[in-house]
Amino acid sequence: MWFKVCGITAEAEVRLLAGQGVDAVGIWYGVPSGPYDLPLGDVGPLARAAGAAGLEPVLVTLLDDPRRLAAAVAGTGVPTVQLHGYLTPARLAAIRAALPGTKLVKVLHVRGDRVLERPFLTAFNRAGCDAYLFDSVGDNGRIGSTGHPLDPPAVAAALPRLDRPFVLAGGLTAANAERHRTALAHEHHLGIDVDSGARDAAGNLSPALAGDIRHAWDTARRRATQEEQHALPG
Repeated sequence: MWFKVCGITAEAEVRLLAGQGVDAVGIWYGVPSGPYDLPLGDVGPLARAAGAAGLEPVLVTLLDDPRRLAAAVAGTGVPTVQLHGYLTPARLAAIRAALPGTKLVKVLHVRGDRVLERPFLTAFNRAGCDAYLFDSVGDNGRIGSTGHPLDPPAVAAALPRLDRPFVLAGGLTAANAERHRTALAHEHHLGIDVDSGARDAAGNLSPALAGDIRHAWDTARRRATQEEQHALPG
């Protein structure tokens, strides 16, 4: 299972997570007023440090300008861009054209029991989306690292329309892994993305908490997959 920790701001955090079962780190750029937002000049060195430590750097952004995104990718060398915000399929297609060799992950915003982009999944597929990430919207409409628990039935209802890999995010902890068995058993489930769940009370990243989350979700996924296989006829 692919495991990403988001909101990385320093090379010391990269070193802290390396070798702890973490596969990727999220680096914020173009997230106005975001607590982990970095200037572009800091993103490149941090992305290179992550790559050298065996962690995939993921650019997490609200930007939807194809030229600015292309410049950011060219300047930092990140292989993957995670697109937050309510961009249209047409805008995603323009970003795809500007970044032909970059993996594009479109965030699907879950507000209450609704996946807001659910009607547009086919259009996003045609626009060139490589993968999706389900993330919860906060009560005040805030998006990205809200810590608000993701609604399992809302995600499950969208799964029949997905034919791309997908990641779960939104208030994920070691304690709520079993609630997402339907998604975990799905053939296109790729992994999880955490932020607040991997931080201690002071807001610092905790390898122990990250390890607990990894173990709990790996276990829940294994159980869900086994149950799915046992339920198949024959």
